[in-house]
Amino acid sequence: MILLSFLFISFLISTASSECVRVRGQVDCPTDLHRIEFVRVLLFDRDVLPWEMDDLMGETKTEEDGSFVVEGCGDDLGWWNQPDPYIQIDHRCPEGGHNVAITMRHTVKWLPRTFLPHEITMEEAIRLDLDQVEKTYTAYVPS
Repeated sequence: MILLSFLFISFLISTASSECVRVRGQVDCPTDLHRIEFVRVLLFDRDVLPWEMDDLMGETKTEEDGSFVVEGCGDDLGWWNQPDPYIQIDHRCPEGGHNVAITMRHTVKWLPRTFLPHEITMEEAIRLDLDQVEKTYTAYVPS
């Protein structure tokens, strides 16, 4: 029985689905234009099982104009299970109607399952002054 369990787990690990993602985008902070430079952008793979934590796939910081490119690879157990990518943006952009952000804020954008060699290009700048967590995001994906 132990041998069968070991073989089954070995099979699942050997058939893990590994995929890479590249995302181009830009952040915007209308309430404080100086808050778009050096903003931390994290690329994660969402893991839904209760004993798993989301996997960090990549990390970058925004340029002076708020633009960023983040990429990384993730793998999930089994060939049927592709990574579920999303980005988390850690920033101090004040909410609308305010001019100061005391605490670190987080904006989450879910991404389509589009893997390299294709690239995800976000057509609109991500507004950091809005307090939002999106469940879906439609991005331009070249064919």
